[in-house]
Amino acid sequence: MSVTREKILELGENLIRTKGYNAFSYQDISSELGIKNAAVHYYFPSKENLGTSIVKTNIQRFEEMVDNMHSRKFDEWQQLDSFIKIYVKSYREQKKCLVGSLSPDYSTLSDTTKQELKRMIDIILKWLTELLDSGRAKNMFNYNDDPTSKALTIFSSLVASLQLSGIVEKVDYKSFCQSILDDLKP
Repeated sequence: MSVTREKILELGENLIRTKGYNAFSYQDISSELGIKNAAVHYYFPSKENLGTSIVKTNIQRFEEMVDNMHSRKFDEWQQLDSFIKIYVKSYREQKKCLVGSLSPDYSTLSDTTKQELKRMIDIILKWLTELLDSGRAKNMFNYNDDPTSKALTIFSSLVASLQLSGIVEKVDYKSFCQSILDDLKP
């Protein structure tokens, strides 16, 4: 893959996660990278192409992370902790997660980008549901909800907490994330 294409993807994702999808343009990317707008359009003919590629790249990263955790034989606690650490890192970097960044602009996204975003959410929720169900079966997790509801509660809490942390001052984000884990302890 081209270095320029990679840089455009990386910067595009950063702009989405810090400014929002509709708040940046190709001019922002070309100015930052010191290239012409035509170069951005060469790799991504439309913003739809860029947005969809960014979501697909994040899906691939998530799937690679899960595969890596499985190959390293992470148990359910370690997997959930690793997932939550993604949000802690985003908080430290003052970035929203991709789902939280694209959600407010959902109605303005192309159908292709919407489909990929839905696919990403489905993949994450399916993994998290299976993780919670497996962890409960092994008496590692304790919760009363069905696993699908618990997965949605955890995921939506993480997404929303990053949104709110940009508004609410003095958030002890690590404690918030720890409370998610503490609520699952047997």
